[in-house]
Amino acid sequence: MRVATSTAYSQGVTSMNTQNYKLNKTMLQLSSGKRIVSPSDDPAGAARVLGLNQAKSRTEQFQKNINTLKSSLQIEETALNGVVDTLQRVRELSIQANSDTYDASQKAIIGLEIQEHFEAITAFANTTNGNGEFLFGGFNSRDVPFENIGGVVNYNGDQGQQFLQVSATRQIASGDNGFDVFMNVRGSDNANPASTAPMSVFAVVKELETLLRTSQGTAPETFRESMSRTIGNIDKALGQIADKQSGIGARLNATESQENVNEDYLVQLATTLSETQDLDYTEAISRLEREQIGLQASQQTFTKIQGLSLFNFI
Repeated sequence: MRVATSTAYSQGVTSMNTQNYKLNKTMLQLSSGKRIVSPSDDPAGAARVLGLNQAKSRTEQFQKNINTLKSSLQIEETALNGVVDTLQRVRELSIQANSDTYDASQKAIIGLEIQEHFEAITAFANTTNGNGEFLFGGFNSRDVPFENIGGVVNYNGDQGQQFLQVSATRQIASGDNGFDVFMNVRGSDNANPASTAPMSVFAVVKELETLLRTSQGTAPETFRESMSRTIGNIDKALGQIADKQSGIGARLNATESQENVNEDYLVQLATTLSETQDLDYTEAISRLEREQIGLQASQQTFTKIQGLSLFNFI
């Protein structure tokens, strides 16, 4: 069969281009460390890598959410610890004042200290996180949740509870709203002992302050009865805060457990990704050497083909 010079020339160019493409592809694989440089290299493998990277990205976002969640819960835990410490001090003072050995002026002085603790509890209730958001405002985290107007603390937040996604199928509450924490104590109001309406932690403390500062002229028996009821309210307030602290502790434990699960999953994803897309350097370097030799051979062959024209022999 007769082969034209142009055909041989074309075949030589094609051979060189093919060898050069293979060589460049191998060099790109070596420089990137990846076996799959483009989807056409391994369509099934490329689809699997895409899915694995998406799972990795989602899980990394869950870990970021967990860090935010842990920070928020820890700040809330610190704030409630401060409330508990303050209430315990208030309780100590109330027991101390509930004695016939203290006269009205001494009780009034204790009442002044109670007032300071009242302000402290209000400040704890208006605690913010690192982003300037109020912990106890519910969904309304941008506005001050508790406002003291003439000794009466009003709640301006809502009863919502914010959650953060920590896995594909799990959410954990990042805080508690102020109504559930501070405004719903099942106490007994001295002004209306028969009432079953809930009291706020602030009202409980303010009631104690009022009792101590206005004890002048109050019958001892009436005073002790009112103080006993108020001390009972303080105990209920402490119990309610303790319940919230227990809930925070449980959520922190759950968060840390999920964090470990996510970390293990990320390790598994990294291993699978490596097995799917990472390059076998030993094989690739050996292939590179073969392809370099192939390209050199194609170039040498093409050089000889260029010299086969009959005009070179005239």
